[in-house]
Order: sequence, then structure tokens, then C-alpha cells
Amino acid sequence: MSTTQVGVKCSCGSDKFEMPKNPKASDTIKCSRCGASGTYGNVMRQATSQAKTAVEKQLKDMLRKAGFK
Repeated sequence: MSTTQVGVKCSCGSDKFEMPKNPKASDTIKCSRCGASGTYGNVMRQATSQAKTAVEKQLKDMLRKAGFK
């Protein structure tokens, strides 16, 4: 089994954020590059959705390689 890491990225492409230690869902975080901000909870929900999509794509690709359609 292979391991893939999915990082959280801002719409500007940066993966660097300014946030408090041990953030809570309601805490505001800010992109270090462009200054866009949002709540930690919203960003984590988006990250979860992106990770799920990536895993689904990998699974479909593996099944296709195994001969399933």
C-alpha cells in the first residue's frame, strides 16, 4: 500500500498559514502569502473534502489497473 500526503493550500497556492497553537474550529487563520482569512473549522472541512476526493481518485485508478471498469 502506498501513502499519499494531501496538504491544505490556499487559493493562491500557498500552504503556509498564520494560526494559533492548538486552534479551535472558530479561530481565524490567515494565509501567509496573500492574507486571505477564514475559520479553522471551514479550512479543515475543505481539507477533508479534498482528501476524500484524492482517495477516491486513487482507488478508482487502482481498480482500473486491476481490470475493473
